[in-house]
Amino acid sequence: PHQLMLASKKRPKSAKSDQKRSLFALAKMGVVRACHKRSTTPWTSPSWESMKGAQVIAFYDLRNGRRAVGNPYLDEQTLLSFAGDSAGGEQHHDGHGSIVLRRTRQLAPDAPLILVRAFTDGPELNLIRTGWEDGRQTIDGWTEAYIAAVELCQQRGLLSATNCSFGGFRHAMDGTGWESNQVGLVTGAGLGGHVLVAAAGPGDGRAAHASWDVYQGQLRSIRLYQQETTIYNLWAGLSRHDNEQSGEPVPADWTVDVLSGDKLLVQHVGSEIPENMWNKRRQLTFTIEGSGLYELRVNRHDSGDEHNSLRFDCWTSGGENTSFHNFVDPTLISEPAIFPQVLAVGLRVCNYSPDQSLPGHKPDILLDGFWYISFRLPEVTVAVAELLQRQPGADVDAVRALLGKYPQIKEVELADWLASGDN
Repeated sequence: PHQLMLASKKRPKSAKSDQKRSLFALAKMGVVRACHKRSTTPWTSPSWESMKGAQVIAFYDLRNGRRAVGNPYLDEQTLLSFAGDSAGGEQHHDGHGSIVLRRTRQLAPDAPLILVRAFTDGPELNLIRTGWEDGRQTIDGWTEAYIAAVELCQQRGLLSATNCSFGGFRHAMDGTGWESNQVGLVTGAGLGGHVLVAAAGPGDGRAAHASWDVYQGQLRSIRLYQQETTIYNLWAGLSRHDNEQSGEPVPADWTVDVLSGDKLLVQHVGSEIPENMWNKRRQLTFTIEGSGLYELRVNRHDSGDEHNSLRFDCWTSGGENTSFHNFVDPTLISEPAIFPQVLAVGLRVCNYSPDQSLPGHKPDILLDGFWYISFRLPEVTVAVAELLQRQPGADVDAVRALLGKYPQIKEVELADWLASGDN
């Protein structure tokens, strides 16, 4: 549940000021667990105990649009009004957000912080994304909060390293959609001094991504199993082969039938799905109710061009409770880590992609050791902040090259910290 932005003065004048960093903590974001075990930690924003004594520049609560900016830091009363982990009167108990913040403060105890609460309340804990109505933006999402945090750092002459200990599979998944576009306004190639670091995903080899090509006149049958009602994210044309090279629009000559046994539950028609305005591709988000075995029957109409293939990708949001049984794609890297502007971090022992060990392939960084990637991520965020202190003009590409695939960064006595009461 955190996006951590570590920032430093562009030209530190002393060793003391050289230690100053700004940490942007995007609070209450979904747990991205390590591949070796399942996390049962609540997804919450930082508790008062985890924030107490911190130098917090500002916070932004996306649930209600409330913001507060300090001069230079927020007072305790204001911070207390933002503190999370308070369900049932347990304001002093640590959940996911608190653990990430404690971990970051252990690594960078003097870091100024910006905190953002970006998940809804209630059992669903949905990530708050940009809201739209009649083509107009009506609600700020986590990307707008990130932009606001970077702009505040810029106003104060701070560089920034941002930590996203969350991830999902609900957007374009190839860095071409709205959220990637928003992030790219303030970070990425050529935009030095502000770097976003994100968790690569579960890395446990789960069959949560399927992909297939369909030629005209061809039918594909994708089988899946779910234990509970699940949302699916299907895209036509994310890798469009000949269509992408020629600049032609993504074909709409297809249907997706959802079946349970021989029973047709619903049919989705490609021509009725509008093109995404950011990448000109077609996204279908749909829900399958209940549990059991299901089939997605994807059919392309025959228009005489049998050599024209169309790629489909489908992701499930059901976690371990849902799996594809065929056409399984072994590449599973969550957003925003998959965005080209973002530094994706995983664990070396986990499985994110068959190409993960190759230079230029995600995850960008693979850490040795274990534990939840959510709670290991601050190690990289702090390392990025320290690198930016030495090279203030570095952009994400420079940072990626300087750190390398397997960076030697400090674990800061992780085993001792795990054994202590601070975790």
